[in-house]
Amino acid sequence: MAVAQRRPILALCLAGTVLCLLPGQGFVGSPAGRLSNSRVVARVGAEYQERQSPRDADLPFDAAAATGDTVDVSFKKRPFGILRYTPGNGGKGAMVQEVIGKSRYPGDPQGQGFAAGVKGGWVVNTINGQDVQTEDFNTVMDLLDDEVADPRFSKSVALAIEKQGGRKAQPAEAPIAITFATIPGYEWKGEVLGADWEPAHR
Repeated sequence: MAVAQRRPILALCLAGTVLCLLPGQGFVGSPAGRLSNSRVVARVGAEYQERQSPRDADLPFDAAAATGDTVDVSFKKRPFGILRYTPGNGGKGAMVQEVIGKSRYPGDPQGQGFAAGVKGGWVVNTINGQDVQTEDFNTVMDLLDDEVADPRFSKSVALAIEKQGGRKAQPAEAPIAITFATIPGYEWKGEVLGADWEPAHR
């Protein structure tokens, strides 16, 4: 008799477990809330903005307004040591936001930006002579192919590229000659990374 009474209880428990495991169901069987519905997520540069998320200090800019002083920099290899870029209004152009604040050893690729004096607020003007100042941000990012190596990103980058249907542009050949331009009157308010900055600080 006791066994017969336990069977309906066991069946109910199993049914509840199956309902909890169904996609889109919450713990009590109602549709689970999704954070992505509560905000608009920028999806540019194979989801670059999701991996290198914007900061409160990032100020909007028009890439076409970068008509000020220019600086030519040559990078021998990737990554350059530029930690983060942001797109301009309309997803056009790319601005440097953060540069790794040290060179660990002679020839350190991640110290190239620091050694060349690259600064936040500079807009990418040309890459190997190609004008990209008002090009789509994702295209500029694919030309630069400059995301600082991080094991956490390797799989997500591959999945993001596959999701968008492949690269928007093939990486520019090294050595890479980049001309940066400034925006007259633009006040950059980003973070200057110190020599003690490490990826673990992110």
